Formats: sequence, C-alpha cells, structure tokens
Amino acid sequence: MKTLQEFALIVKAEFKRDLLFMYRYPLEILSFLFFMYLILMAILLGLSELMPDGQGLSGKDSPIDRETMILGYCLMQFVLATQMGWSGQIQNESQTGTLEQLSISGHSLAGVLLARGISQQPRQILSFFMLLGAYFLSIPETTIAPHRAPLAILILSITALGVYGVAYLFAGLTLIFKRVGFFFQIINFAFLGLFWQDRSGMEPDSLSAFLYDSFPLTRGMTLLKRALIPESLTLSAYEVGVFALICLAFTIGGYWIFRWLEKKARMQALLSQY
Repeated sequence: MKTLQEFALIVKAEFKRDLLFMYRYPLEILSFLFFMYLILMAILLGLSELMPDGQGLSGKDSPIDRETMILGYCLMQFVLATQMGWSGQIQNESQTGTLEQLSISGHSLAGVLLARGISQQPRQILSFFMLLGAYFLSIPETTIAPHRAPLAILILSITALGVYGVAYLFAGLTLIFKRVGFFFQIINFAFLGLFWQDRSGMEPDSLSAFLYDSFPLTRGMTLLKRALIPESLTLSAYEVGVFALICLAFTIGGYWIFRWLEKKARMQALLSQY
C-alpha cells in the first residue's frame, strides 16, 4: 500500500510538471501538431494531383484509403509523442546532469518513467483528437465517426500500455547510447508503414498475420479503425480484454529489459555523464 501511495505521489508530481510545461510552452505543442498536420496534408494533396479529377481528397469512391492513412498517421504521432516523453527527456536530463540525481533518488528510474507516461497520457490523447479533428474538418466526406470518440479513448488508453513497453526499450537504449533521436524517428516512421499495411490482404493463418495481431501497436491500429469507422465490425469485450493482456505483457517485458539496460549503464558509469 505504501508503494502505491508513493507511486501516486510521483504521478501527481509528474502531472503537475506536465501542466507547467503546457502552460509555459504552448506554442511548442501547437506548432508540433501543426507541423504533423501539414506533412500528411502534403502527402494527400500530392496524391490527389496525380489522380484524375482530384479524387485523392474527395468522394467516397476515392482510390486512396484516406481513413486508414489519417488514423495511422495520428496514431504514429501518438506513439512518437509518448515515446519522446521517455527517451527524449532522458536524453535531455543526461545532458543537463539531472539524470544522475534522478537515478540516485529513493524511487526507481523505471517507476518514475512509468509515472511520467501515465501523467502525460491525457495530453497525448487530446493531441491525437486535435490532429484527427483537423483532418476531419479539412477532408470532405470521410467515414470517420466523431461520436465514437469514447470507444476510441478506451482503445488508445490500452494501446498506451503497449507503447510503454516500446518506450522502455527506447529509454534503456538512450541510457547506453545517449544521442539516439534520429534512429528512433526512423523506427517511428517504420511504425507508420505498419499502420498503413493492409491487414485484410494477409492470409488468416500466416506468420505475418500472427505478428501483426500480436504487436500492440498494429493490433491497436486495427481496433482503432473498427472503433472510429462505422462500416467496420463492432468490438467485443473479449477482444478488448485480450488486447489489454497483450499490451500489459509488452509493458512488463519492456520494464525488465529497461532494468537490465539500466544496470548495465550503472556498471559502466554512464548515468553520471553529461
């Protein structure tokens, strides 16, 4: 019980810290979202120019699967922002010297990162819907249903657990290699390719289909499409429960990998370098 109370205090402190960040640097957050918005709009407009009658952006018979592109891109932004809240801040703290103080505090570094992820989750979900809403207003006749947002919030919250597992791995590598920002951006754009992958084109019992369904981020993309697109099948409580177990398993696995990498970094005296 005492451990849970201490963890709740860390979450509260990190949440307050995140609110201060949003209050002091609102332009940083808004400009990031606007930049992300422009990237996909440029892609869609470019594809539209290559097609007859500009069918890339308008019309239900558009040859472009706009909904999958929009949802996958917004989810990639969600993953990128969540992951950078872990490994990105570790890199900054390593350079300023606060990482060493954090690592020798009475709380485990892994626990602090988890509290940081939980405290930032509301902001990341809000950013997801702000970006999704911008595309919904900019692109006519999309089949995305805004009234299904509560179900999408549930799927995103569960997906965040899977993201935490990946973020633990990235954070552990950051402890060892320090400057890894561009490498992780490459990995995040690789996730975008996975999100845009056509799951229906895979053989039901193939290895690729099994891996796609077992990876939290791609499975989350599948459930997110079904949550926000009315033409998709409805979600059952069983599917959501299995998805939660998969994401939880990834978080636990990522936690232990991070602890191993943290121990390795301590043995090599890497936590005090800045």
